[in-house]
Amino acid sequence: MWTAIFGWRFDWPEFILGIALGVVLAWVFTRAAPLGRGAFKWFGLQFQQVGENLTAGATDRYRTELVIRAETLHLARAIFALDEIAVPPHILAPAPPADPTRTDPLPEGSLALLPNLPDWTYLAGVYRAPSLSLAEALSNGANFLITGEVGSGKSTALAYLAVRAANRDPEVGLAAGWVPVLVHAADLRLEQRRDPLDALIAAAQHVASSGMASRLPSYLRLHFRQQRGLLLLDGLDELAPEEIPPVAAWLESFLATYPGNHVVAAGPVRGYDGLARAGLAPVAIAPWTEHEQRQFLSRWGSAWQKSILPSLPKNRMVDLDPALISGWLLGVVRGLTPLEITLRVWAAYAGDSRGHRTSDNLDAYLARFLSPDERQITEVTAMTWIQERQGGVPERALHRGTPVSDMVEAGVLVRRREARLSFFQPGVGAYLAARGFASGGMPSDFAWEGWTPAESTLHWIAALGDVTAIAEQHLRNNNDPLSSALLTCAGWLKDAPAKAPWRPYVLRAVASLIQDPNRPYGLRLRALHALAAAHEATVVILFRRLLTADEPSSRILAALGLGAARDEEAVPALLQATTQDRELFVRQAACLALAGIGTQPALEGLGQALLTGDEGVRLAAGEGLACHPDEGYAMLRDALEMDNLLTRRAAVFGLARVPEAWALEALEKVQVDDGQWVVRGAAAEAAGRRKNPPWKVVTPLHELAELPWLVAYAAREGLGVAPGRPALEMLRRVLASGTTEEKLAALDAIAWSGTEEFALELDAALQSDDQHMRDAAFESRWRMAAPGTATPAEVPLPG
Repeated sequence: MWTAIFGWRFDWPEFILGIALGVVLAWVFTRAAPLGRGAFKWFGLQFQQVGENLTAGATDRYRTELVIRAETLHLARAIFALDEIAVPPHILAPAPPADPTRTDPLPEGSLALLPNLPDWTYLAGVYRAPSLSLAEALSNGANFLITGEVGSGKSTALAYLAVRAANRDPEVGLAAGWVPVLVHAADLRLEQRRDPLDALIAAAQHVASSGMASRLPSYLRLHFRQQRGLLLLDGLDELAPEEIPPVAAWLESFLATYPGNHVVAAGPVRGYDGLARAGLAPVAIAPWTEHEQRQFLSRWGSAWQKSILPSLPKNRMVDLDPALISGWLLGVVRGLTPLEITLRVWAAYAGDSRGHRTSDNLDAYLARFLSPDERQITEVTAMTWIQERQGGVPERALHRGTPVSDMVEAGVLVRRREARLSFFQPGVGAYLAARGFASGGMPSDFAWEGWTPAESTLHWIAALGDVTAIAEQHLRNNNDPLSSALLTCAGWLKDAPAKAPWRPYVLRAVASLIQDPNRPYGLRLRALHALAAAHEATVVILFRRLLTADEPSSRILAALGLGAARDEEAVPALLQATTQDRELFVRQAACLALAGIGTQPALEGLGQALLTGDEGVRLAAGEGLACHPDEGYAMLRDALEMDNLLTRRAAVFGLARVPEAWALEALEKVQVDDGQWVVRGAAAEAAGRRKNPPWKVVTPLHELAELPWLVAYAAREGLGVAPGRPALEMLRRVLASGTTEEKLAALDAIAWSGTEEFALELDAALQSDDQHMRDAAFESRWRMAAPGTATPAEVPLPG
C-alpha cells in the first residue's frame, strides 16, 4: 500500500522534505493572503464602479428626459419653458385634527375668522391665507392629493415638483433625494397584475424615449425597492367617477407593496372616491395672492423681452413696458386662476386680446393655434369627449375624418394608452365643448354634476348660452343641507353675462343664505366667496348693510366681502369698526378688509390701527399689511423701529407672513437685538414658524380606535376601545355625553370614518343651538360627501 502511494521507496528524508515543503507553502500563502484579499477587493471595486457608472448614466438620462418633458407641461409651452415663468406652488395649510387633549397652543393670528376651504379659495388669495410649500408639505412624510378647480395649477405643481426633484434642487427638501416619476392617470393599465409597480412602469414607458423605455423596469424597481421613489400622478380630476375606485385600489396595493415611497397626486375637489382611504390626504392648492401675481408678471415680462421680442418682425416690434403692463394687469386679475391669468397676460403682450372676459382670452389663445375649420372640428371632438364621459376618449369614438395627428401636433390633444386621447388642457377642452353645445344644442338627460370636466363645461355654457332651466331646477333643490346645487349656480356668476335671465334669482338666493345667522358659518362663508367672485355691483350694498347687523358673524362676513370687493366707499365704516365694534373678530376682519381695499386712505387707517389699536387689532393690522407688497411691506419694516412694543410685536407677526428672504432676516435680527423680551420672543416664534410651519399634512386616520383622545376618553369612563363597531359606539357615546370640545373632535373624526351611521347625529348637530356644533357638523358632512359621487338629481336639458 505504501508503495502505491509514495512510489517505490519511502524513507525518512522524503518525509522530512515533505514536512518542510508544507511549512514553506503555508508561510507563503499566509504572507500572500492580504495581497490576495486586496486584489479581490480591487477587482470588486472596479466592478462596482462600472455598475455605478452605468447606473449614473441611466439616472442622468432619465432625469434629463423627465425635465425636458415636464418643462412643456403648462399652458404657455409654445413660447416658454416652465422654469422661465413658474411661480413656486403652495397648498393651503390644512386645519389640525381636532383634539380635546391638546395642550400646545394653536398659532396666534387673526385668520381664524377665515378658515381655509377646500372648495372655495377666492378669499384665501385676497387675504393671503396660511400655506405650505411643496417641500414643507412633504416634510411630514404624508402622501397627499392636491385638489382644486380646473385651471388652478395642480398639474403645473406636479410638473414643477418633477423638475426640481429631478434636478436635485434643495428647494424641494427631502424630494431632492428621491426619484420622481410623473405619469398621467389615463396611461395606467390596471388589469390584475402580480406586482402593482408594473402598471407604473408601463405608464412611464409610454412617455419615455425608446432607448430609455427598455431601461425603466430595472431602474424604477431598484429605486422603489430602496424607498426612494416619488410618484407624481396627474389627471385624476379628468377621470369619470367610476374610473377613480380602480386607481384608488391600485394605489392602496402599491403603497402596501412598496412602503416608504411617496405619492403626490392631482385630483378633483369632490369625487375622489377611495383615494383618501388609500392613504392620500386631500389638500387644496393655494390661489395666487398679489405677491405671486407680481412674481408671475415679472417673470413673464423678462422672458418675453428676452425670448419673444427679438424674434418678432421689425414691423411688429413695439416698445413694450413690462412695468406698465403689469401695473394695469394687477388691477384686473384679482381672484383669477393661474390659467386665467396666463391667458390674460399672454393676450396683453401679444396684442390680440378680444375683450376683458376670460372667454375672450380663451378665444384669442385658440386662434393662435387653430384655423376656423380646425376650431370647428376641435369643438366636435370636445363635445364627443364630454358625452363619452371618460378620462381618455377612444379614438374610434371620434367622427370619421377627424385629423387626430394634426390636433396632437398642434398641442391640443395628447395620445394616451390603448388608442385613447385626452385634451392637453382639460379647461380648454371644456370651453371648446361648451362652445359647441351652446351653438348646436345640449344633450338631453345628461348628468353634468359629478365629473369635473362636465361641470366645467356647464360653467362655460352658463357664460355663453342660456341655462335658466338648469338654474331653476337647482334652485328648487332645497333638501340638501350642503346647498350644493345653489353653490353650483353661484359658481357660474363669475363668468356669466350681467343680463343672464337666471342671474338675479341666484344672487337673491345666495344673498338670503349669507344673511341667515342660523346657517353654518362655513356655508355662509362659501356664499361669501361666490358673491365676492361675482363682481356684481349690487353686492357691496348688501355687505354695507350687513356691517351693521346684530350678529357678529354677519359683520365679519360683511367686512371680508367689502375688502374683497375693493369698496373704497366703505373705508370710513371699516375704520370705525376697527375701533368701536364690541367684538374682536369683527375689528380684526375690518383690518383685513382695509388691506384688501388697499387705497391710500385704507392703508393709512391700517397704519393707525397698528400704532394705536388694542393688541388683537394691531396683530390683525400687521397681518393685513402683509397682503400688500408695496406700501404694506414698507410699513411693516418701519414699524420695527417704533417705540411701542405692541406695535413692534404686531409688525413681527406681519413679517412672518411676508414670503421674502429679507423678512426672515429682519425677524432674526429682532430676535437678538430688540430690547424687550416680549418682542424678542414673538420674533423667535415668528422666525420658527417661517422655518418650520406649525401646519402639517396628516394622513387621514380611518381607524377610530387609534385616536389618542378617544382612547383617553374611554379610559376616563373606565372602558376600552376596540377597532370596528366598539369604536363607533364609543364615538356615539362621546356625541351623547362628552364635553363640547370632545363632541367637536368626534364630529371631525366622523368626517374621515367612511361610515354613514352618524347621519342622525349630524342632522341633530346641524340643528344645535351651539354655533360651533353647527359649523363642525357642516364641515363633517361636506368631508363625508366629498369622496363620493352623490350629486343633485340628474337634470334633463332641452335638446
